[in-house]
Amino acid sequence: MTSLKKHTVKLASAGVLVFGSLAGLLAPASASAALVTGNATISIDNTAFSTATGGWTVNHFFDASYNETAINASTAGGTTSTTNMLFPVNTNITTTSYAGNRTLQATTMDSSDTATGQIGLSGALTMTGALGNLYPYDFKLQKFSGVWNLVSYDSAFKNTTFLQLTNAIESVNGSGQLSLSGDLVFGGGMSPTTASSIFGLTWSSFLGVQSINQNLVVGHLSLAPAAVPVPAAVWLFGSGLLGLLGVTRGKAKFSA
Repeated sequence: MTSLKKHTVKLASAGVLVFGSLAGLLAPASASAALVTGNATISIDNTAFSTATGGWTVNHFFDASYNETAINASTAGGTTSTTNMLFPVNTNITTTSYAGNRTLQATTMDSSDTATGQIGLSGALTMTGALGNLYPYDFKLQKFSGVWNLVSYDSAFKNTTFLQLTNAIESVNGSGQLSLSGDLVFGGGMSPTTASSIFGLTWSSFLGVQSINQNLVVGHLSLAPAAVPVPAAVWLFGSGLLGLLGVTRGKAKFSA
């Protein structure tokens, strides 16, 4: 009986060791400095988009596989769906230039300080209207005077605010990863809350969006952090500890 009690104590101690060790390994990291990761999902309501712009609609989406492809009227592929378009967050910390006027915008924003830096996104759109086609692409998310902007980039117009987020909600989880969501509106012309433009334009002013439609919701954006996989080493370590627990239990039964 005394031997059984001793092994029971050892069994309980081993259990505490196993679950305590696993808890330490699986516990989320503190919300320390970490570049933004994950995917942005954008949906465009073309009825509202057309109303706001006097007839323009988003008619094509090209995903990250087209990052190095020139986007124009003859570009084949992509999809005509404008719902749940996936724009992965770029992992490069300096902007990369490609042929065909394309760039891979850098991600330099720390999840704990969204007032500075930018979140580069992969993806491109085409728009059609009375004047033909337009091609907003190579996007990034940036804050200007506290307002989130979805900014496009090309070599001619440089940085230009495409849409702005309203009703924005942002949070940082226990692993220090940023989540963001909000409705998309055109907003107005150049202001402290928009990206600098060498021609003094936003897409809103370029398309002639009237003031009555500047706050009309034309879509939605949500940014979700990348899932953090449990490292294989954690599973191996946990399996080893659980195996040790099984051996200890076996010894307890044998001694009994």
